[in-house]
Amino acid sequence: MPHPEGYIEAISKLKFRLSLGSHYAFHHVKRSKTKENMSDLSQLHGQIIHDLEAAGRISPYKADADESDPRYKAYGVRMPALKEIFKNHRSAIRQFELKDQIKLANRLIRSGFGEQQTFGLLILEPHSDYFTPERFGELDRIVRRLHGWSKVDGFSASLLRNVLFNHPEPFLELVQKWNQDKDMWLRRMSVVLFTRKVAKSGLFNDFALKMCDNLKNAPEDLVQKGVGWALKDLMRSDRKRVLDYVFKLRKQNVSKTITSYAIRDLKGQERAEFLARK
Repeated sequence: MPHPEGYIEAISKLKFRLSLGSHYAFHHVKRSKTKENMSDLSQLHGQIIHDLEAAGRISPYKADADESDPRYKAYGVRMPALKEIFKNHRSAIRQFELKDQIKLANRLIRSGFGEQQTFGLLILEPHSDYFTPERFGELDRIVRRLHGWSKVDGFSASLLRNVLFNHPEPFLELVQKWNQDKDMWLRRMSVVLFTRKVAKSGLFNDFALKMCDNLKNAPEDLVQKGVGWALKDLMRSDRKRVLDYVFKLRKQNVSKTITSYAIRDLKGQERAEFLARK
């Protein structure tokens, strides 16, 4: 999908503006004393928000993603520009102790702004080992602040995936709770977690199919699409079994949103034979 007119120019302007103050936060933190860390963290937090707001003012987009949830807030900074801003602050962020990096990420995520939440995820991604089972309560509070498919999918594909591989049994207990939560975004998360690398691994297929089955009658379109996406990707490691399950769903007249999405990768004769099954 092509970017709107003026987008490339806006990115160039952003890079130039960032270059003018590219090492402000880095040098400020480098000179700080331990007792001043809280003040430095607040200043860095403020500088990040300032840069996101400035980028939003020159962006041709209204939001960082096409989100429908009324709770979702955004500046209009899409990923290429956001990565430039993160790159500008990365050295300063990584000089803080881990507990302060976690604190900064939490402050950004609590804002409700999509771009701040993505920034928080970029801070957290190298620290998935921090989220041991004893800290799953903290992780649960973080993801409950995500109110859009772009954030749910982004967190699932990196941070949550790594936590799953690190602590499978206790983490699956938490995922099962999300699967039955009243919040549609947690329910979507409980299935899109089992896409991509997790699906390809084949390690969690039994559990993933159970989560999908629990949501086969979900009323929300984006939850249905999440189920279909998970089934599509699970075929990469368990093709016959998942295809048989999707056929069963078709016989049960489950939403076509789920079944059509699930068979998107079927091509040619294989697709024709599946659709002809009685």
